[in-house]
Amino acid sequence: MMAINPKHLLVFAPLALVGACGEGGQDGATGARGTLEGPDVMLNAVTEEVFTVGSVVGDAWDTFGSVRSVAFDSAGNLHIYDSQAEHILVVGRDGSLLRTVGGQGEGPGEFGNVSSAIVARDGSYTVLGFSQVDFFDPGGAFVRRIQMDAILFSGLVLPDGRLVAPSFVSMESFSEPDSSSEEEEGRPIYLIPLDGTEPEVLYTAWDLPDDPTGDNFEIDSSRTLRMSAGRAFEPGLYYDVLTDGRLALADSIGYRVKLIGLDGSVTGVIERPIAPLAVDDAIREAERERYREATAQLESMRSTFQVEREGVEELVFADEVPVIGDIEVDWEDRIWVTRRSPDGDREGPTDIVTPDGRYIGTLAVDGLRPPDAAGPDGLLAYIELDEFDLPTVRVIRLVSLDPQD
Repeated sequence: MMAINPKHLLVFAPLALVGACGEGGQDGATGARGTLEGPDVMLNAVTEEVFTVGSVVGDAWDTFGSVRSVAFDSAGNLHIYDSQAEHILVVGRDGSLLRTVGGQGEGPGEFGNVSSAIVARDGSYTVLGFSQVDFFDPGGAFVRRIQMDAILFSGLVLPDGRLVAPSFVSMESFSEPDSSSEEEEGRPIYLIPLDGTEPEVLYTAWDLPDDPTGDNFEIDSSRTLRMSAGRAFEPGLYYDVLTDGRLALADSIGYRVKLIGLDGSVTGVIERPIAPLAVDDAIREAERERYREATAQLESMRSTFQVEREGVEELVFADEVPVIGDIEVDWEDRIWVTRRSPDGDREGPTDIVTPDGRYIGTLAVDGLRPPDAAGPDGLLAYIELDEFDLPTVRVIRLVSLDPQD
């Protein structure tokens, strides 16, 4: 199996910090109201509370250690992956515990060094571990384990069962580093079969040329992850999977969402005339503060790797803040496109669009946020911290999205 430049892991790996993309003004939006070319149409999100789980009582089932991810199945059950307890809790629509999947250990049906627990709509699981992938059926029973000669830090499952991932690290690179290997042009996204055949490049995303910082990180044989400060406001690489297997992907400085087919072709493009921000002193200082906070959080995380990262004084900056800060696809295949705020933060307003290019509207920064998981019947889940900084999971139902007058 081939090894790739680990630089491209940063956006998607669980260790990733602040990505790169931004929000500009609406100066270019001169089209009709309610269209992609027009000005923002602000939305009023009507929601209702469903339940919240997360207890301060130490012996309760919902006393979480570290909630890494959440996901819904087609029945509306919520699957909560607690990376500290190394298990998945399955919660019914009424907030009660249905079952527990996994548990700490190295045997069949147990979790160890899990980087990602992926839940399919039928409730089955694909669990990515250190050089292995475990499969569980919808009832939580262990099905099989396959060994990989690579480390997958993250990935998404396509409808045909293959993984799509921004990068992987070959196990051979730990024992036999290949200093002569050529770096790929752009940022490849891989299709990874789980039948032992070689990964293939699905699509090569655009990248800024002439990175002045060199490799963003390296992993040595002692599993120490040494990260350079890198360049702030690199164009992000954000994508999510539509139900037909296509990717909704953003890799540009401007507002451009590409739809990538399973053959790697671009089947459509969604654009808005929103310009990127020029990086100024205020934006640089705001980003330095986010870097400090993110570095402290990164170095305190429980991880397969020991992390060492360069100080903020080594951080360099791109000239512009790209427009898009994140992309998520909800249960109905609506694409939530988060733009950056004026200080360069990723959490700006969020546009909701459809794959066929229909603009539904925009959610304000202080309004409804993109969820950590979306489910059937408008269910949305959010991983939050309570007043004691303990993790909770709040579930709401999105009743309607109404344009404001």
